Amino acid sequence: MKRTIKNFLPLIAASFALTACGQSDDTAMQEPVMPEPVAGKPAPNLDGASPGKPQAPISMSYEIVGNPIVGNPVLVNVSVSSAQGPVNVHYSIMDRSALMFQDGQVERLEIADPSSGAVQQLSVVPQREGRLYVNVSAEVQTSSGSMIRSMAIPIKVGAAPAEAQSPEDVVEGPDGEAVISMPAKESN
Repeated sequence: MKRTIKNFLPLIAASFALTACGQSDDTAMQEPVMPEPVAGKPAPNLDGASPGKPQAPISMSYEIVGNPIVGNPVLVNVSVSSAQGPVNVHYSIMDRSALMFQDGQVERLEIADPSSGAVQQLSVVPQREGRLYVNVSAEVQTSSGSMIRSMAIPIKVGAAPAEAQSPEDVVEGPDGEAVISMPAKESN
């Protein structure tokens, strides 16, 4: 069955009519109506933040450097910033059989001036393929007390590249270079 634009014209016209139904030029481009606060209740929160619990004044981000492969160290650039003063940062791994810190990696540190957003480099070694996680917690003292912000850094680990196997029939050629011996087979 061949369909042409003529077959769809009634549907297109109907959709335009329904869309424009009840809208004048004045109401078509108005700002959304903000809900009015109800007496005794707080105003609705429209910025996406949770209205219940205050968030720690800490900003964290990360970047995985390179392609994570089993058995090879993976570098992760972690940035922690805050306007509140010194921040204590703690790195942790839940499953140490799957992922471990590289020797000498600092697991706890204090950032004296976190307002600059300095980058710390974290080094871990994956022990298996799959999605593995490093947890980062940052704690800062505020006028309300100690506040903590945490995040989990997912690291997608691939298989180690297959090692090239050396051929068994390598012999030394007349010029002293290595050649693969491929003797002819007899046909019966």
